[in-house]
Amino acid sequence: MELKDYQRRVLEKFDDYVAVLKAEDAKAAKAVAALKAANVEIPQGLDDFAGNAWKALTSKGVLPRFRHLQHGLIVPPCVHRYDSVGRSLPHVCLKVPTGGGKTLLAAEGVGRIQTAFFRRQTGLVLWIVPTVQIYRQTWKALANREHPYRQSLERATGGRVKVMEKDDGFTRADVENYLCIMLVRLAATNRANNKEFLKIFRDAGRYTSFFPEVDDYTANKALLDVYRDLETNDIGDETGLLGISVKHSLVNVMKMLRPVVVIDEGHKAYSENTRVSLNRFNPSFVVELTATPNAQHHISNVLVDVSGLDLKSEQMIKLPINVINLKKGDWQATLTQAHAKRAALEKDSRKLQAADGRYIRPIMVIRVERTGSDQRDGKRVHALDAKDFLMKQLSVREEHIRIKSSEKDELGSDDLLDPLSAVRFIITKEALQEGWDCPFAYVLTLLDKTTASTAMTQMVGRVLRQPETRTTSVQSLNECYVFCFDQDVQTAVENVRKGLEEEGMTGLGEFVKSAGEGAGDTGEIAEETIVKRRKKFAGLKIFLPKVLHREGKGWREIHYERDVLALVDWNALSYDVDLFLDGKDAPSVTTTVIDVNRGDGGKGSQGELRLTAETKEDAVWTEKRIDIAFLSRQLIDVIPNPWQASRIVMEALDKLRKKGITEEGLYNNRLFLIESLKNHVKEKVQEHSESIFRAKLNQFEITFRLVTAGDGRLSFEVAKEMHVMARKNERKLVKADGLPVENSLYEFAFERDFNNLEKDFALCLADDHAISWWHRMVARQDYALQGWQRNKVYPDFIACIGEKRLLVLETKGLQLKGNEDTEYKRRLMELLSEYHESGMASGEISLKSGLNKAMTLTMLMEDDWRGKYNRVKATK
Repeated sequence: MELKDYQRRVLEKFDDYVAVLKAEDAKAAKAVAALKAANVEIPQGLDDFAGNAWKALTSKGVLPRFRHLQHGLIVPPCVHRYDSVGRSLPHVCLKVPTGGGKTLLAAEGVGRIQTAFFRRQTGLVLWIVPTVQIYRQTWKALANREHPYRQSLERATGGRVKVMEKDDGFTRADVENYLCIMLVRLAATNRANNKEFLKIFRDAGRYTSFFPEVDDYTANKALLDVYRDLETNDIGDETGLLGISVKHSLVNVMKMLRPVVVIDEGHKAYSENTRVSLNRFNPSFVVELTATPNAQHHISNVLVDVSGLDLKSEQMIKLPINVINLKKGDWQATLTQAHAKRAALEKDSRKLQAADGRYIRPIMVIRVERTGSDQRDGKRVHALDAKDFLMKQLSVREEHIRIKSSEKDELGSDDLLDPLSAVRFIITKEALQEGWDCPFAYVLTLLDKTTASTAMTQMVGRVLRQPETRTTSVQSLNECYVFCFDQDVQTAVENVRKGLEEEGMTGLGEFVKSAGEGAGDTGEIAEETIVKRRKKFAGLKIFLPKVLHREGKGWREIHYERDVLALVDWNALSYDVDLFLDGKDAPSVTTTVIDVNRGDGGKGSQGELRLTAETKEDAVWTEKRIDIAFLSRQLIDVIPNPWQASRIVMEALDKLRKKGITEEGLYNNRLFLIESLKNHVKEKVQEHSESIFRAKLNQFEITFRLVTAGDGRLSFEVAKEMHVMARKNERKLVKADGLPVENSLYEFAFERDFNNLEKDFALCLADDHAISWWHRMVARQDYALQGWQRNKVYPDFIACIGEKRLLVLETKGLQLKGNEDTEYKRRLMELLSEYHESGMASGEISLKSGLNKAMTLTMLMEDDWRGKYNRVKATK
């Protein structure tokens, strides 16, 4: 599965966090060791590497901010968590809207934790889900070797993944040879639910390989000396410790293994009791997934904040959301009107299939008040009432209808996307409240007048997903529809907005439209607004150049993979093993063996921690053999050619062998090696790609020019008008003195579309008499530049000086100064600017009959944007 741009950004930030966390962990360990050696008391917080890592990220300004009632937008303080013996516990939250791929990001994150932080491929992951429905879906995905979630974990472990349930037994050999994913429901980890929770504390016979024999008191004492918080059995011996043995329980296994914990729908685990219970398992890392974290009340450390607009830009959701309210009528009239809309959508879907070959079968989700077999009283709308009305009054065939409730699941495991499926209507009360979504669901019909507010809040996310995560050529199939009756229209719209917020889809409130009876003009309802050019610019044709690649005698848009990456001389790429051997990328980890069979009291020897009650003859032997395929797969996002990836890996291993590194040494340090390989080869690929791009630019194989004749796709034309969703009283951008902005290209701009830096710069342009006009471009939807890396660059502003010169500008906050992405964008913009200003581009920037021939692209950093802007503007 190809990751979306926002998913890549999430994982890049996760990688940065892991790198900072690892550095802080090493720093803390070194400081603690030095103080212990000097017999100096360790200051409180010195070993809190997780808290120190969060402080480091906060100081860099890369963490998301949330609105505080008194202090405005702030980064909430770090939420410190510790396990049962007081060790610092890394805990981060990925805030991702419903339908945004939280589980895929979790699987990718677990792989990064294992390989980049712990430097291992094996161990235990405790994957916690809140409901039976989500449990079943997650199990089905993780257990399927062909599913993207499972494949992500397979790549990180070299194909050694074992998925199991709480009651499945596993052995020490399993966690030494596999990454064991244990899927459990939240109830099983929460002491408030004693029946489920207490099972993991019971002395069981499934985990004997982790413990010494019950009557081997010396070995039990040695184990307790290392793991002081293990739960024990008092076997009645009055001599003291000799009468105590360690419980053979799952919770004790977890305390020793220190699993990585993934909490899906993490906001369900916010109670103090639940958090304390999870901390008692001694997790080594906690990853929380939720659309609605609680950052302000010191519960979640939100690392990334994906908004609804991110999903919109990736065409993952249907917008706008049309709220149709029947001011007069009953549930039967509402269902009739919704039925007609679904029928119209099905006609549109047939047109789509005929034109584009895309199959969509629009489905209606109907929310009723009762579903139980003994609850049909004629007063509240029952599922069978809705079904009977559909069949008898609206002539719907029975095979098109399914009822989904806690006691009746007619959907079962049906694949609703299958063209052979007949399902067009799904009737439910709350069984689809979470953990279910279907891209074919277009219409939400609420037949519950008294609880419509709750219904909207719970179910609005069920009809948002866009089929195949791409828009269609039929506009009606790009939107979704919510039907209700006898509601105040403003209240209904606000309830839908509230539902979006509760699904984590911030920023989409303006895309909620009212329709039908009672859709009055309240000033609070967002409607489509047309923003036109100012009169003096109405007839101005503005074309901007694109980066183009030669195609025969003509030109086409450049393709990164085809025109740049494919031409990298992979045979010239190699890895300098001294980068690994000089210690910069090599491990510096020392552990201690404690063999409980020897009863050495913990003296042990250097090596891997080994706790076992098995005899030497029964111990599991693992072949320490380098897996070339696994190592090569780790480079696939850097080197798309698997043969070249394997060649580079094998050459590196051969060089290390010649340097005297043993096979066991290579195996033990394979994850350190692959990280070093990946980082340095990535740098070389980028260097080669940049050289290819620059060479083609000099040879006129690539150009940055304007092509207005022939194919209009080879140039970007600034639109004559913009279509946006906005409320009637939406705040418009004005100058500091309250006067309107007069030199913007369009009649007005909304203040909400600017962050603080962008607003300051826009007002600077508004007060600059040298600027004829300026425009704030739409992020990720407007003008884009393709360079020698995969990601495109989307400039923030265009501004015209007189009629002769155009400025294309990107603004960056101080927190982004010096990072890899910012540096790439700066260099690309400088290169294209130099190329265009040198006269090598044979095209023109067309402004008013093509009079303008000058164009400058530049990046403005927050600490010096005024000075650089003035210097750029003054340059002739």
